[in-house]
Amino acid sequence: MALFEGKTPAERNKMIAAIALPAVALLLIIYMFSGPSKPAPATANANRKGGPRPSNTAQPKAPGSANAAADVEVTAADVVPIACCPEPYTGGEVGRNIFAFYVKPPPTPTPVPVMTPPPPTPPPPLLVAGLTPQSVFARQAGFTLQVTGDRFVSAARIYINGQELPTQYKSAQQLSANIPANLISTPGVRLVKVQTPDGQFYSNDATLNVMQPPAPTYTYVGFLKRAKPGANTAVLKDSKGELYSVRQGDLVEGRFRVTDISEKGVELVDKDLNIKHTMPFVDARGVGAPGRAPGSIQPPPPAPEEGGDDEP
Repeated sequence: MALFEGKTPAERNKMIAAIALPAVALLLIIYMFSGPSKPAPATANANRKGGPRPSNTAQPKAPGSANAAADVEVTAADVVPIACCPEPYTGGEVGRNIFAFYVKPPPTPTPVPVMTPPPPTPPPPLLVAGLTPQSVFARQAGFTLQVTGDRFVSAARIYINGQELPTQYKSAQQLSANIPANLISTPGVRLVKVQTPDGQFYSNDATLNVMQPPAPTYTYVGFLKRAKPGANTAVLKDSKGELYSVRQGDLVEGRFRVTDISEKGVELVDKDLNIKHTMPFVDARGVGAPGRAPGSIQPPPPAPEEGGDDEP
């Protein structure tokens, strides 16, 4: 044929294939649309709508027959729904989504309490400005306390630690009261206040300092007994270890007067404060009975009794 003249075998084969393939495809299409069709096999549709399903009144087939499986009645309980599509992804929880992470919420600020200032305290109606004296020694005798201030009334009284004292009203700026010795028997601070018995008028608090009184620093270490009353001798030791002998009526450390000497102790009185002190006996030799301490200063011999006869 003139169509294949001058062509190589390979080119001829390609041209033949290009003409034959479309023709074969056309014949297949014509056969598919014009050929006889087979009826589709009947299948049981459990989801079809319509009237009630006719009951199978035919005799049951033998178990070995070919149609035994098709004749089994299907109920609604035997139908299992088929999930055709997965559920849409909603983000997932922490631990399933690798891109999800926990974000710590910001801390809640601690509320700062608002301090409401207390209402100002009104000044007391009475004013205590000072005390005379401001300090005393414990165990001293009673004394008179002078209270100075302002706006005192005649019904005002002086109180020490809440105890009312008989008060003398001198003026609107001065009051006085006698303080008994039992109120200052121990060291410490006493609160002094001026007020009326009904509490309508009152003053600010003042302080009275009760101090520890001075005491002898010597130690009673020896005792010499004399037959004459009041002639007993006590041996005292100071902080340096030096020994001194004293009798009744002598002064110790310039202010403590010896009033009595016995085997148990030495009694002294502070001549300035009139406060009594007792110096107990301490045996320097480590024995039970008191006696003369070694190395002590010997007391002078007793003076001869008046009215005695002198020997020639």
